[in-house]
Amino acid sequence: MKLLWIFLLAVLVISILLPFTLLKDDGGNTLLKFSDLKWPDWSQATKILPPVVDFPDPETGSVATIYQWVDTEGNMQFSNSLPPVGTEFTIKSYDSNLNVIQSVNVESREAAPALTEAADSKEEIPTDEDLGSPYSIDGIKKLFEDANNIEKLLNQRLKNQEAILGQ
Repeated sequence: MKLLWIFLLAVLVISILLPFTLLKDDGGNTLLKFSDLKWPDWSQATKILPPVVDFPDPETGSVATIYQWVDTEGNMQFSNSLPPVGTEFTIKSYDSNLNVIQSVNVESREAAPALTEAADSKEEIPTDEDLGSPYSIDGIKKLFEDANNIEKLLNQRLKNQEAILGQ
């Protein structure tokens, strides 16, 4: 096993050194030179990277404003800061409290009167079926119907966007 690790380490070292020694381009020069290796200049990173959209924390429930516009090259842009002056834009909002699929409300054991009465009289406690489990056959069918409806809605939105963009 030790021999295998030594072999793998040797292969790794050789593969790292090959572009600096044996591998050559059409002019006969090595592909890389040790003088080509430099530390990156991080001072330019803030100019290269796009600004980060600061979405709200789901705990606070605040709504963020997002601006949408088409730039001079025809690309759709989204930003949390205003677009350049003279550019037509629309305002979109992001609400962290909204969800694509609605949650299922199930009565808690404290709120269900049948549960408290059953617990007091030492009778059998109702099952999840009695409470209306979201994992029942009807609940799963509804979930699939909702998913299909969302898919249809998203496909229709895509067709509308393609029609607007002229594709």
